[in-house]
Amino acid sequence: DSLGNKKAIPSAEDKSWKSFRMSDLFSISKGNQNKMNLLIPGDIPLISAKNNNNGLKNFVSQNKTIFPSGTISLNCDGDGGVGLSYYQPADYMLDSHCKSLKANQKINEFSLIFISGCISKQRILFSHGRSINDNRAKTLKIMLPINQTRNPDYSYMEQYVKNLMIDKYTQYIKYLES
Repeated sequence: DSLGNKKAIPSAEDKSWKSFRMSDLFSISKGNQNKMNLLIPGDIPLISAKNNNNGLKNFVSQNKTIFPSGTISLNCDGDGGVGLSYYQPADYMLDSHCKSLKANQKINEFSLIFISGCISKQRILFSHGRSINDNRAKTLKIMLPINQTRNPDYSYMEQYVKNLMIDKYTQYIKYLES
């Protein structure tokens, strides 16, 4: 998907927002990789409950379930990473301390990146001793900007992320040219 041009959109403060249950937007699947030190090196990303690097722990050979690209991983517990979520641009395997969120409808990568950030804002609710179990994952509410029909405004989310990326790329180019 191309970034296109930067477009004027309302600020986040000027948008109306509404809370949505995560289970109303996504089907939620639990990761099933354990004993990760026994996995054979390969070319499939292994996502774990890390607090950096998009959750990437290693590259391994297929062992169990492959989760599809274009989904979101959610850290359910772990040291410092609980509650963080990451957009996953490639097929991946998933640590048993994480969940995969597959959108119930077609949502593009830019909107999923936006939603992932909104989910991560909820991480203050969790800690090493208060993990995201199946019930908490289903009932977790996330605030999203809405359109006139009070549904998530995916077009706004898409352009918001594109505008941020265009700004960042422009900043990099100016830096490289100086």
